[in-house]
Amino acid sequence: MKKNDLVDAIGEIDERHIEASGTLTPRRRKTGSLKRRWTALAVAAALLLAVGVGGFAAWRRHRSGLTPDDTLRVPDGVVRLAKPDYPRRVAYTRSTVDEWREQKNALRLTAEERETFRHYLDAAVPAFLGGAAGENAVCSPMDIYIGLAMLTETAGGGTRDQLLTLLGQNSVEDLRAAANRAFNALYVNDGVTYLELSASLWLRDGMSYDKGVLKTLADSYYASAFSGPMGSESYNGLLQDWLNGHTGGLLQDRVGGVELGPDTALALVSAVSYKDRWYFDEALTAPGDFHAPDGDVTVDFMHQTMSEGDYHWGDKYAAVTKSLGNSTMVLLLPDEGVTPEELLSDPQALALLNGRFDNERRGTYKVELTLPRFDVSDDGLLNDALKALGVTDAFDVNAADFSPLAAVRSDGTPARLYLSRALHGARVKVNEEGCEGAAYAVFEMLDGSAAPPVETEKITLTFDRPFLFAVLQNGLPVFTGIVNEP
Repeated sequence: MKKNDLVDAIGEIDERHIEASGTLTPRRRKTGSLKRRWTALAVAAALLLAVGVGGFAAWRRHRSGLTPDDTLRVPDGVVRLAKPDYPRRVAYTRSTVDEWREQKNALRLTAEERETFRHYLDAAVPAFLGGAAGENAVCSPMDIYIGLAMLTETAGGGTRDQLLTLLGQNSVEDLRAAANRAFNALYVNDGVTYLELSASLWLRDGMSYDKGVLKTLADSYYASAFSGPMGSESYNGLLQDWLNGHTGGLLQDRVGGVELGPDTALALVSAVSYKDRWYFDEALTAPGDFHAPDGDVTVDFMHQTMSEGDYHWGDKYAAVTKSLGNSTMVLLLPDEGVTPEELLSDPQALALLNGRFDNERRGTYKVELTLPRFDVSDDGLLNDALKALGVTDAFDVNAADFSPLAAVRSDGTPARLYLSRALHGARVKVNEEGCEGAAYAVFEMLDGSAAPPVETEKITLTFDRPFLFAVLQNGLPVFTGIVNEP
């Protein structure tokens, strides 16, 4: 495809316009269990705080007005087709606090809007975190949602229907509106919190694609777009630079292994970078034993007294939510003898992780919080999880329907696209200063004539006494995870 043709297909990214919560009933305590629950909750809460130097450098860069796309060096032989124009966010200062609050309220999702994501979240979170078997697991449900929404835009027939069913939408137009609303509700860059969802298209030079679909992806999903020689060192290097830039360098070791092969016809990539602040007195941090599945380990525990802690309970767990600058962390501790994996099938626990709070099981208490610092990461393929969720046709070369892309090979014959792999990596760090996280998802499509790639082994890290966590922004889980050993 000629450069000018594809530039015309993408077009200029349009300028975005931004459209314009009593006393709670205490839990009936189980005899002899409350002290143990508070101790464990304290262990769980420390999770969100480690903030890396490289991440703060990236944050300062964003606050200066630059984005990762502005600093990206595009090599010879690669064409940049589109660059996103992110929405404006009011900086939090003394003089702008009223405007900042007004914009924040305008972007807040209503209960009805959050409900549109419920089906997907309740199905996907257990599928993506399940199978940890005593190991750590972490994912970004909303990062994957954006990637799947983009994939749906390219699909047709039964392939699109399966994706819409998983994402809980009746039409691609409804899905597009929901994804765009989620992006704007989650995106924050106000000097206190930074949360960016990013997207990009990676096209193979010499192939042509439907212009309207490409423009929709660029405009509606704030997507960068590139065309270049698939499988080349320079093109893969650019992809890795893009991923590192949009994840604050937090996943650099894993990003180094993300490559597209010469047979790749198209890749849809999404990413999320997050940083928010809270405060724990570092002078109170002290070592202690964490009861991991494989035996006790010594870790650093943070301590804080929450005079009015937001405490939640269920039949098999106790939980606490802790506020950061703009986001909220949910720390959920299973009762003794209950594993975090078991709670993934508990509707009460799953609702809490997904940002739905039950006021009948919620109260305000003085909480002595003791939490470990933690750094949990995970990566691997989502292929099996997505198939278990009903997305099967996309992976079947004979059943996949990506006809809306109208992909045509350089010899003029139509390509037979199918989804070869869905790769996801995520990391969350917590320390006394706050929480930092990053994730990416790569949806790689091959032509039907190409052999599928060899699947890579899943890599995980292990942390401390089993618990679950979620990072919520505007009521949606940007990150969810299980910590079995910090």
